[in-house]
Amino acid sequence: MSDRDVERVQSREQFAATLRRVADAVERGESFRIQVAEQRFTVPADAELSVEHEVSGDREELELQFRWTR
Repeated sequence: MSDRDVERVQSREQFAATLRRVADAVERGESFRIQVAEQRFTVPADAELSVEHEVSGDREELELQFRWTR
């Protein structure tokens, strides 16, 4: 697979539902499937979890990240 960096903008309701589903899987120690920009993939249960806060000028960003090796 080639390099990729995409994001999916969601409504508040969709975003909250995605967070709940992901949080439930993380809490149970299970993998989960998700689709971003027409590509569906599995995030493994042992993925590294991190929270990132970025500041650039007046703009701030919060990212919840899952990192794993294929």
